[in-house]
Amino acid sequence: MTAVKHWFTAASVLVASVLSGAPADAQTAKFPLALITRSEARADRDATATALFESVSKGLESLPDVEIVPSDGARRIVWIISGTTPGQYAASLMVTERYDRETLMVLGIEDDDMAFRMMALQIVSDHQIFTGKTLQDLSKRIVAAIDKGALDRLRKLPPKPD
Repeated sequence: MTAVKHWFTAASVLVASVLSGAPADAQTAKFPLALITRSEARADRDATATALFESVSKGLESLPDVEIVPSDGARRIVWIISGTTPGQYAASLMVTERYDRETLMVLGIEDDDMAFRMMALQIVSDHQIFTGKTLQDLSKRIVAAIDKGALDRLRKLPPKPD
């Protein structure tokens, strides 16, 4: 009788995933994003840029399909340059993406040396300038723009076969 219960449970899960139109693990798939924030005219970030980094990071992590990862080797990087004018909140946002080997093969680049050089490059997929009355306002606008822009385009792509 126990074997019948296990079989029935397995069959129910299979039917539910087919009826939902998506594989069961597709709901847990996340887009890995690296986040880099700097201050205008500086190689590092000041207190404002640090606060913006923390706020944007929390906002992106609250999205169900985003995972913040280290920038080393990340395919998609969100770059934010924070303005440094006192009393003003502004930021330049750029989303970049690296080529992957599959894309380069489709483009006809089969030479390994050329492919590795191209995979080191980053392609700009989005660039926007933001201003806000408060740092929180600026952060919310940046997260919304990434969510409704670059991430929305990624969500519409067909999943890659395994």
